[in-house]
Amino acid sequence: MIIIFYVLIGLVSNWLLGFVTKWFVDSSGKSIELIPPSPDLSGQWKELTGENEGGTYLGYLERLLFFGAFWKGEPIVIGAWLAFKVASKWNAWTNIVSVPKSMQTDDRDSFEFHYLIARRRWGSHVLVTFLVGTLTNIILGYIGAEVACYAYAYFA
Repeated sequence: MIIIFYVLIGLVSNWLLGFVTKWFVDSSGKSIELIPPSPDLSGQWKELTGENEGGTYLGYLERLLFFGAFWKGEPIVIGAWLAFKVASKWNAWTNIVSVPKSMQTDDRDSFEFHYLIARRRWGSHVLVTFLVGTLTNIILGYIGAEVACYAYAYFA
């Protein structure tokens, strides 16, 4: 029964370390400016590209999953989750960034060209925050499990 105490220590440290993930994801996201394709669309563009839409909650659950996988020594769980994330993100990625086969105009100042640039930046933003968040969660899940193991080994 006492092992629950050490698991709780690891979980609390994992939860507190979650603020590190938020900082990394926010910082990496700010490194790519999401410029709207035209000034007239800036409000709609910000609404389209500006929301996290549950990523914070997913991050907490993901860290919990990684913590448990590291604690129990089950790397297959981590691999399965990463494979699922790749498949999920692949669909979103192709819908955001897919490049048209051709442009209807040769005018480099056209809306289509600016729209393509905006989509590329948005896609890069999505990819960077996705990868930074996932990698940070893996590292922090491992640290949380190590804290629990260390506390158990030291105090038990």
